[in-house]
Amino acid sequence: MLDWIFDAIVWIVRLLMYGVLGTVIEKLFYWPGWAMLRLLTLGRYPPAKGRPHNRFAVALLAAIVIASGLLMALM
Repeated sequence: MLDWIFDAIVWIVRLLMYGVLGTVIEKLFYWPGWAMLRLLTLGRYPPAKGRPHNRFAVALLAAIVIASGLLMALM
């Protein structure tokens, strides 16, 4: 019974941490990702302000590109 309680607590904490991490990535990397995608797609994506799009995917692209660049520079 105690194991079930600890597993539930760990699950809740993990869920909260994923939410916080996703929010931090979106807030830090959205605008660099927006600029990268605008250049890469010649202005087609992300769409103009007010039109729906996946903000997390745009931010995640920038985070991956920046992390890859840093790793290549350190190698």
